[in-house]
Amino acid sequence: MIRIMKASAGSGKTYNLAKTYISLLLKNEDRYAYRHILAVTFTNKATAEMKDRILQQLYALVHYLPEGQVYYEAVQKRLCAYGVELTENQIRGKAGKVLSGILHDFNYFRVETIDSFFQSILRHLAHELSLTANLEVE
Repeated sequence: MIRIMKASAGSGKTYNLAKTYISLLLKNEDRYAYRHILAVTFTNKATAEMKDRILQQLYALVHYLPEGQVYYEAVQKRLCAYGVELTENQIRGKAGKVLSGILHDFNYFRVETIDSFFQSILRHLAHELSLTANLEVE
């Protein structure tokens, strides 16, 4: 599934992207679903903000923090839209497992910029494209 969100600054893109990302994680039976999700943003600042927001909200869900209530309600609605019915305890339990997985396997938590994504593709396809292995993009 590909989901594209376009909006101006301050319109809630990070909130919506984090909500969507967390919902995708929690609807999946695989606690390592984050290994199969790629979120792409334009800037390093947006990448860091989105990673931080996802981790903060997973933590808030797990620990019943008040700041996680808005995300809990939004994620619960999104899960229902996906046809996934989970109790509050199930949602919070899955959030804990996912958070633990991400923190122990951080290299697979892929929120990155468009240019870093394409550079990784070039590096992985260097041989097929007849490029040198020590490819450097300027």
